[in-house]
Amino acid sequence: MLRTMTSRAILLGFTLFTLAACSDDEAAPSGHGTPVSTKLFDVATGSELPAPYPLPAGATTRVEVRFYDADGGLLNAELEASHFTSVTFTPAEFATVADVEGQKFQRDVTVTATAGATAALAVGYGHDTAGDEESFGPYDVVAAAAP
Repeated sequence: MLRTMTSRAILLGFTLFTLAACSDDEAAPSGHGTPVSTKLFDVATGSELPAPYPLPAGATTRVEVRFYDADGGLLNAELEASHFTSVTFTPAEFATVADVEGQKFQRDVTVTATAGATAALAVGYGHDTAGDEESFGPYDVVAAAAP
């Protein structure tokens, strides 16, 4: 009898401890969302680039890749500590791409193609500097006439 009462007391104590530790209003462990889409922004103006992405021929544009979750929430702040991006063009001769020091999601893009030329742009994402674990796009790009 004593053994049954002790077992019940232990079980009751464990149940109460578990209920106290895990209330219904607790949030899930924090982490980062999974990107499902991207947008490109012109860093100088802070504006989103419209599709097809117009980039001025013969000029350098600093672009920022922004990653979004399934609900449309911006993820960059959560991702920048341990993730990287890449930007590639097809054909590769359309533009050169250079890293921006200290900015994992920004690139300096210099369009080497003539005004009116088009290309496809792919955005990569990953845990190493290659940023090639996942790919978004391709997105259409056009070499715009210089202003």
